[in-house]
Order: sequence, then C-alpha cells, then structure tokens
Amino acid sequence: MHKVELYSRVPRARHIEGTSIRGAATVFGLHRDIVRKMPEHSTPPGYQRSEPPRTPKLGLCENVIDQILQDYLKIPKKQRHTAKRI
Repeated sequence: MHKVELYSRVPRARHIEGTSIRGAATVFGLHRDIVRKMPEHSTPPGYQRSEPPRTPKLGLCENVIDQILQDYLKIPKKQRHTAKRI
C-alpha cells in the first residue's frame, strides 16, 4: 500500500511539472501502471477481496463439537475422549 502523500505528489509531478509516466515511476519508485492510476483516486483505494474468506475445515462441524464439549463437562475425566478423538 502506498502512502497518501504520494497520491498528491505523483499527479502534481505529472501534470504541473510535466514529468513523463516513466520518469515519475523512476523518481517515486513505483510501477508505471500505478503512476497512470494515481490521478483517478484522491486517496489510496482500499483492498477489496475478490471472493469471501473461506470457512475453516471444521466450520461445518463446530456446532457438533461444541455440543460434545458441553456434554463432556458432566462425564468423569477418565471417560472423556481426547481432542484428536473428537
């Protein structure tokens, strides 16, 4: 992510000072495509996920596991299963 300060300096260098895209990219240490996109945004655009985060492998079984653990509170220690066994 680039600093907000760059989003004001790069367009100024490009349009007011007349620096080329390649020159501005070299001076600021950015890729040319980023220098092209910067005038479109006044602040850095936030990251947007392309797809929603995946649920964990145990996501489908969470309710069952929680119920088993609640039931185990009533059972003597020697009769309980291990975490691997659950």
